[in-house]
This record gives sequence, structure tokens and C-alpha cells, in this order.
Amino acid sequence: MIYKTFLFIALVASCESGDQATETVAEQIFEINTIAGLDPSITESSGIIAIDGSLYTHSDMRGKAELLEIDLDGSIKNTQEFQNIEIRDWEDITADDNSLYIGDIGNNLGNKTDLKVFKISKDAINTSNPDVETITFSFADQTDFDNTELNQTSYDVEALVSRGNDLFVLTKDWLNLNSNIYRLNKQPGTYALEPLATLNIGGLVTGATSSPEGDIIICGYSPTLSPFVARIKFNEGVPILDRKVDLGSLIGNGSQIEGITYFDIIDGAATYYLTSEKFTRNFAGNEIVLPANLYELKWNE
Repeated sequence: MIYKTFLFIALVASCESGDQATETVAEQIFEINTIAGLDPSITESSGIIAIDGSLYTHSDMRGKAELLEIDLDGSIKNTQEFQNIEIRDWEDITADDNSLYIGDIGNNLGNKTDLKVFKISKDAINTSNPDVETITFSFADQTDFDNTELNQTSYDVEALVSRGNDLFVLTKDWLNLNSNIYRLNKQPGTYALEPLATLNIGGLVTGATSSPEGDIIICGYSPTLSPFVARIKFNEGVPILDRKVDLGSLIGNGSQIEGITYFDIIDGAATYYLTSEKFTRNFAGNEIVLPANLYELKWNE
């Protein structure tokens, strides 16, 4: 059941290389639907991926590596635990034609030097003990690992995406609201990553996917939980922030969008699915609860 539908003409941001000054560009049409609340047990959906027409999500819970197949009504169709993968902070998932990449990359203290991506065969998606290869990385430009305060780092990570022969990692910069983007080898090994670019996002990047054209589409939210999506293009191999769309007036401020995946071309538009986490806070003696939801976004450009 579709709870609410918004069809709107959005003025979007165009960001250029260099100082990446923002300017208003032509109007574009977007359509976004809040199509379901997620199953009550899925309170912390951190990533989402479409594989062969099915949707899968996961939480960032420590220990268990569980992949949940979900229906468009938000219910759980199947649960698969990878028993031979131990997770610290699973923040995103991506895939190419042959492999799944599980991003154990969360770093909200900014003190990890061994962020990991677990690589398994897509054919092993329904097996308990798949063959696992490990890609380990750190950031060559990071020099301070002594932070002890939560969410006070420029090197948190929640976004991982496959594009062509490479993986790309985008930081969640709590201090500057920018995002550094890095290229990561898909082969097992240990890597020190150099930044390709610093993107003036103006928010916290929480997920990424590839578009049909080979661009990177990211999602996230502002410090006041105003959600957004944005598009990153490549100019001679250099990533450039090309568009940013504020979704706050459409699905509501307070939506903690955490994951995004490309699904298919539907009715001529590139169609994506997004998930949000359940958000609970006490304010002035009152408990505020925002549900975990599943959204459909059509980007017709």
C-alpha cells in the first residue's frame, strides 16, 4: 500500500569542480513514494541492495552478518546469516555481476586502521558459510586516531559502491559536512587509500549506489535530519558533485535515510529504493518516534 505520493518540480543544485560553487539549474521532475513501513524488527536498516529483482537490507548490529530479503510491503521474506563473517559495524552493501561486497566500514570514533570489505560470490547469497575474501583499508590522509568522542571525526564511513572495476568509499564527515571519495581495489589485500576529491555535500553521506549511466548516487541527511540524494559524475576520472536534491519537504524532516539502491527503469525513469532507520528521541519530556520506512524514488532526467 502506498501511504503518500509526492510529484514535484525540484530546483536542484549544480556543483562545479574547484570550489564547487552551487548554482540553480533547470527544473527536473522527481517522484518519491513512502511505500511501506519496515518490519518492526528492522529498526536500523543501514543499507539496501537489489539483486535479480529482489530487495535485501541489513542492520549495523555487531556480531551477526544477516541479510534480510524484504517485500515491497516492508515485511521480511527470508533471513540469511553468514555464520563465518564477524561484523563490527556493517554500514553498506554493494555488488557487481559476480560478487557481493559487505562493508564493515563504520568508524564513528575515527580510530580504526583496519576497515574491512568482505567479498563473497553472488551465487552464495543463500548459503551460511560462503567462501570469503577480505579487503582491508585505511585512509592515507588520516593522521589522528586518538579521538574518543562519538561522531566527532571526518573519517566515519557508511557509503560503499561498485562502479566498473573499482569500489568507491565515501566518508561521513561529522566535522565539516563534506565527503572525501576514495577508490578501492576489488581484489583482497590491504590498502592505504588516497582521496580522489573532497565533495562539498553539506550533509552526512550514509549510502551509495550506481545509476544506469555509471554515475554514483548517494543519500544522506543534514545534522537536523533533512534527507537528500545527490549525483556524482566523473570528468576524466575525477569525481564531481553534479546534483543535490533536498527531500526534506517531501518525506519529512526527521527521516534518517541510511541506504539506497538502483532497481530498474520503470515507466522511463531510473527507479531507486531507499530505507530509513527508526528514530527515537526524548524532547522536553516527550518521546518522539519516527518509523523505519521503505521509499521509492524515480529520477527522470
